[in-house]
Amino acid sequence: RQVSRARAITAGFAALLAASLIALGGCAVTKTSNIEQYQTEAEALATSIVELVPAGAEVLPWNSAVATGGGTPDADVWWQVAQAINTPEGVENGAEAAGEAITQGLEADGWESKQLDRSDAQRAVIGFKRDDAEGGNWYVELRYRLGETGRGVDFLVVSPPTDAP
Repeated sequence: RQVSRARAITAGFAALLAASLIALGGCAVTKTSNIEQYQTEAEALATSIVELVPAGAEVLPWNSAVATGGGTPDADVWWQVAQAINTPEGVENGAEAAGEAITQGLEADGWESKQLDRSDAQRAVIGFKRDDAEGGNWYVELRYRLGETGRGVDFLVVSPPTDAP
């Protein structure tokens, strides 16, 4: 009798353990990716930045793509948009005027800005950051040529990181 009672208790524990594992397996945490939302927001932001540039600029096709922080399947991803613009030929300080217009527009929209150390006598490099409603950090890097004949302006929009889809 003692052996059969021990087997019954062991079988009972085994059944309880199996039921617990099944229940816990059904409650596994699933990761949610915001990458599609970030793509939409990053492309909308890039479009609004281009609209700040004075008329007559040549807006080159953008590169809009997902980027990753590492080579592992569970590495965070983010969306980034790279955009290049050429201001019209013959306009003095065209790139500088476009860069200043973008800076003023972003700052008026609540972006914090900082001139980066990569700035020099030929180009300005400015970083902008802003948190979204969920606390994610958005980043824009603006680069533009300085001087009378400078025409080149480019920027990079980077979304907050999110789980890979």
